[in-house]
Amino acid sequence: MFELFANATQGMMLVDRQARVVWINDQYRRFLPALGFERESDFVGQPVSAVVPNTQMHRVLETGQPILVDLLSNRAGTFVVSRIPLRDADGAVIGALGIVLFDHPETTVQPLIAKFARLQQDLDEARRELARQRRSKYTFASFVGRSPAALEVKRQARRAAQSSSPVLLLGETGTGKELLAHAIHAASARAGRAFVGVNIAAVPETLLEAEFFGVAPGAYTGADRKAREGKFKLADGGTLFLDEIGDMPPAVQVKLLRALRRPPGFE
Repeated sequence: MFELFANATQGMMLVDRQARVVWINDQYRRFLPALGFERESDFVGQPVSAVVPNTQMHRVLETGQPILVDLLSNRAGTFVVSRIPLRDADGAVIGALGIVLFDHPETTVQPLIAKFARLQQDLDEARRELARQRRSKYTFASFVGRSPAALEVKRQARRAAQSSSPVLLLGETGTGKELLAHAIHAASARAGRAFVGVNIAAVPETLLEAEFFGVAPGAYTGADRKAREGKFKLADGGTLFLDEIGDMPPAVQVKLLRALRRPPGFE
């Protein structure tokens, strides 16, 4: 049965617990010249990572978890492969089986590869866009003003940027509180992490708690089946800017104060 299965593949190899190649089938032998080996005896017995570039067989041995479908590219070409751990009667991993499912994926699974590539590009673009949105929009250079009062505001804001304590920004509408919040974040040790802003006045009172602390799956009628993280979680390690905080209901202020006083790592 095993021989029948082996002959049905495009290639097969076995490695032992030490990740050394102990066997290859006839179909696999045709890849040896491209991998730089004239004789099977020069290939078998070697560490698999030394003879098969980009192999993941060692990962299967370390984790005991199979890699059922993967792309492997090296000097011999690009292959669709599967890797399966082998266990003894006690369940201990004693080796791994590598199977070449397709040796010409450009023709056999090209649509799947193309779709995967597009999804990967979309994911990379989404990550870049998310990182861009989370960066600070302003720095201290954006805060114009030469008067003694403006210079003093900048001085105190730069000082606040060196601290991890909460900062209270007071001022009339349009005086640049949000700009200063961005600038403080950009000058702080948290500049590489998220800047998350919440306009308290724009969020209905009944939703403020969920906005801050998140929502469990199906927490209320019409709620998403997936959990939604709150702004505290999203801003973890970065800066949470609460605009118009004076409009916050007293009951929510108490919970917010409790969250701010919670020691790091406390659940």
